[in-house]
Amino acid sequence: MKNIKILWTIIVALGLIVFGAGYQLITGSTVVSSDGRTAIVLTKNERNFVLGEMRGLLGHMQQLVAAAADRDIDKTIAIAKRLNSDSQGEKQVGIIAKTPLNFKKITANIHSQFGKLYEDSVKKRDVNHSLKQVSMIMQNCIACHGAYTIIEEQK
Repeated sequence: MKNIKILWTIIVALGLIVFGAGYQLITGSTVVSSDGRTAIVLTKNERNFVLGEMRGLLGHMQQLVAAAADRDIDKTIAIAKRLNSDSQGEKQVGIIAKTPLNFKKITANIHSQFGKLYEDSVKKRDVNHSLKQVSMIMQNCIACHGAYTIIEEQK
């Protein structure tokens, strides 16, 4: 009888741990920001890392638009390749754990679109198609930035 109580205590404790981890995976470390968006709470270094990654990708996207506007498919392909490899980035498990599930889905979609952009630019060699893909990626960026902001945790 005593062993059953201990076993059930262990089962309940493990269940609470699994539930807590699952809840963290879905909600992340978030609060509601003053403008109504979901604010993802990160350390100063984590926030700087994420914002730096975003600025880098945005800069490459601008370069790709300029190359496509110049009708330079080889440069468009080279920049699409850089976008694809940069979007794979350095995985930060600590940051990923703090982001809500929907944010994870949106960013995963954006990153996969960078791969498709590169793949299609090589296969199709069509700057207009690449520009349309950039437009679709930007729609996802705008949707994400409209729903989320990243704030520094207060100590």
